[in-house]
Amino acid sequence: MAVERTLTSSEIREIGQTLFGAAWQAEMAKAVGVPRQSIGYYLKAGGVDGAQAAAIIGLIARLAARERKAARELQANADGRQEELFNLLHRFDSRLTSTAPGGGRASASSAGRK
Repeated sequence: MAVERTLTSSEIREIGQTLFGAAWQAEMAKAVGVPRQSIGYYLKAGGVDGAQAAAIIGLIARLAARERKAARELQANADGRQEELFNLLHRFDSRLTSTAPGGGRASASSAGRK
């Protein structure tokens, strides 16, 4: 049998503020799928257990997974962009450094002088 987790009022408040900021109660209620008044009731009652506690803990897990997925997508986009820029740099930098002795680019006027 699974052990039921109890969340105290202070834990609910900490979770709500961490996830949603100062005006957290309405957002948490919406995310958990309960009326806004239920969150106030949870706080006044000293906390929650059972399904309500599991719903709040599940909310943390869902938001953590969503933020991790978004971070991975941003990183993938940044990595792709960086690869494009390095390829572009390599194309143009290799042209500049390979056209003249000493790494400089030969100009038309200096090439004809002896």
